[in-house]
Amino acid sequence: MIGFSLRFRLNVMIATAMLLIIGLGFVFAIHSASRSVEEETRSTVNLALQLIEAGQAAVGKEASPSGTPYSVWLSQLGRLERTRHLRIHFAGQAATVLNLPPAAPEADAPGWFRWAVMPEPVVEERLLSDGAGGRAALRIEAESGDEIAEAWRETEGFLYLLLALALAVYGLVHITVGRAFRAVGQIMDGLEGIEKGEYGKRLPGFSLPEFQRISGAFNHMAAALEKSRDENRALIRQSMSIQEEERRHLARELHDEFGQSVTAIKAMAAALRHHAAANREAADHIMATCDRLFGVVRAMMRRLRPSILDELGLTASLEDLVGNWRVAQPGLAIDCACEDGLDEYAGEASIHLYRIVQECLTNVARHAEARQVSIRLGLAEAGAGGWIELAFRDDGRGFDPGQPRRGFGLAGMKERVAGLGGHFQLDTGPGRGAAIAIRIPYGETNR
Repeated sequence: MIGFSLRFRLNVMIATAMLLIIGLGFVFAIHSASRSVEEETRSTVNLALQLIEAGQAAVGKEASPSGTPYSVWLSQLGRLERTRHLRIHFAGQAATVLNLPPAAPEADAPGWFRWAVMPEPVVEERLLSDGAGGRAALRIEAESGDEIAEAWRETEGFLYLLLALALAVYGLVHITVGRAFRAVGQIMDGLEGIEKGEYGKRLPGFSLPEFQRISGAFNHMAAALEKSRDENRALIRQSMSIQEEERRHLARELHDEFGQSVTAIKAMAAALRHHAAANREAADHIMATCDRLFGVVRAMMRRLRPSILDELGLTASLEDLVGNWRVAQPGLAIDCACEDGLDEYAGEASIHLYRIVQECLTNVARHAEARQVSIRLGLAEAGAGGWIELAFRDDGRGFDPGQPRRGFGLAGMKERVAGLGGHFQLDTGPGRGAAIAIRIPYGETNR
């Protein structure tokens, strides 16, 4: 029974046990009925013989040549058939005085039952004096038909009672097991929720003490996991906030200190060009170096903290990011669409959404070999708050999500989303591209 549920197995086992009990009860009932019919048949014949012998002894003392008392006794003997279902046969002169009624028809009983309980024929023979000096052969046969019918009525009632009890027991056990497995189903749903990260799930109270203990332990575990998750999310948010603040500070320092210093160097190099021809080549070299450093600094500042994000918001920053990627990857068609009003609700999540899109584009350029990329950002209302939804899809070669990855891009995106209390979903496979769906909650405080 591999592959079948425990509930199905228990039902099969209970049904098998009930059928076994019914079968054993049936065999026991047939055996008892057979023994009862045999004993009743034998006792009937024995009783008839005892009465005949006692009657013959009593009548023999009063017998006369006319045989009148003897004939009366034989007539009375004939009534034994109506008493215990006997077949009595006489051979001789005495047979003429015995007027036996025909045997009663057998009562209704199934043929298989008669076959199962039919005893061996019981026949007794005696030689009796006919009262006139002659001898008569007496043959007594037991007629078991009525005994079998009586045994069938008793057996039939017993079998019906056994069947009713078996069905009642099976019904009670089935109901009890069903209730227990409803509790098991609720526990399994709770465990699956925990596996999916739904730590807010709680199990209800159960009437059975064993399941109630499981429910209490599960709810305590879920509460502890939920508390730990909330603490981890708070730490992640704080860590990301500190990280972004440090990046903002580095970008400002690069802009204010390093950028100004390079600008001053370039100005001095320009002044040197006009004073001495010998210094023209050195000045040109210094100015070229300054221009290259300007490009490096701008790229570093853009990567550390895109200034346009603070100045113009998330939508403009993503358009600028996508524009730069279009220039850098001319063979990659990028379609980006942001819903109106996104900047109003993004709040502190703006930088994280920007970083996620940035990381996705980087992964596409490095690994996906894609030709088309679609980026969608929108809003979804949900009660007092709502969700910011990001959908990213490419038509690249995809990958097996079950295989270990050397990079930390996906892990970093998951940490960002988890730290914001959102949901991350990845759908990919070899040869069918990759799709990422992200939902980040927002409320009034995000505006």
